[in-house]
Amino acid sequence: MKSKLKKHILRMLSENLEMFYPEHKNSFMCPTCMKVIPLVDLGKISEAHIVPKAAGGRLKTFICHDCNSKFGSKQDKWFGDIINIANDPNLSVFSSAIKDGYFIIDGIKINGAWEQEQDGNFSFYIHIDRNSPQTNELINNKFGGKPPNIKMSVPMPILRNKRLVDIGFLTAAYLMWFGLLGYSWSLQSHLDRIREQITNPDKEIVDSNFLLTAKSANWEPWIGLVSLFDDTVPAFGLKSHLVVLPPRDRPNYYESLRTFEADVNLSDIKPLKLPDKPFYGPPLNIIFENRLIVHTKPSKNAEKLSHTILYTNDSDEAKILRPIEKENFDRLKKMENAKYVSIKVPNA
Repeated sequence: MKSKLKKHILRMLSENLEMFYPEHKNSFMCPTCMKVIPLVDLGKISEAHIVPKAAGGRLKTFICHDCNSKFGSKQDKWFGDIINIANDPNLSVFSSAIKDGYFIIDGIKINGAWEQEQDGNFSFYIHIDRNSPQTNELINNKFGGKPPNIKMSVPMPILRNKRLVDIGFLTAAYLMWFGLLGYSWSLQSHLDRIREQITNPDKEIVDSNFLLTAKSANWEPWIGLVSLFDDTVPAFGLKSHLVVLPPRDRPNYYESLRTFEADVNLSDIKPLKLPDKPFYGPPLNIIFENRLIVHTKPSKNAEKLSHTILYTNDSDEAKILRPIEKENFDRLKKMENAKYVSIKVPNA
């Protein structure tokens, strides 16, 4: 991203942050580690690909340089590899670009390389110079005569690191929501555990039941609101995977998913339209019917500037609600076609 555009977006984020924390003027807050960085320290703020660039990702947002480096060496490495595989219907997990430099023949570790050919067969290459004389002798004994009857196995590091793949999906989901809503999203306190998991990918802080699949889907990255059973929750879709995130009024939402089937039908998914451009202006709330999905308390000075997006079951289009004076609200509430809904706002 060009420096001028980067500065412009960071300036919008800074003004958005000031709506919540007036003391953080001319600053950027990393949405994952929550570190505050003055805008003059531009080198400490990095563009981050929501889906790794190596996997064809084009959408970007901003995080601090330290988080970007950590994600690149941890979850993005495995997440990007699995997305590359998903991008080509002819590939499987055996096509992973990340391989251990060995395979097993009849229980013997052999240093070498292997790959799956286009016809589905496997090719193995033994690195003689990287094996001990004893190992090479065993190899010669096995392959020196008639075609051998052997048992071979290959290590699959991408399967060993499935948890990091899952965290990669969670990280992308969280960052894509931040990329659209800014601090109205990331400053929600009920997302603390999500942030803790993202920044500590080697720890098991939340269960992987946030990641569901829809086998017949092949989505480009999207976010929206998804109805699952009697709940409507924020979601992120990519390829055949669906990440669900806890709504503001259900911080322990993942507990209810423990008995949920791993595979979901597309008919179970009801994405609702959100603005397709970043909303880095006034603080934003999102309501579905009488459910509070996104809510962050702004500073006193910004309370009257807050916007609310309302979704209803009978339409995918959003209705924008703006603050009105109490007298007008009381008058409108008494009208015959008025629908009064009381929504309890959880503590921040």
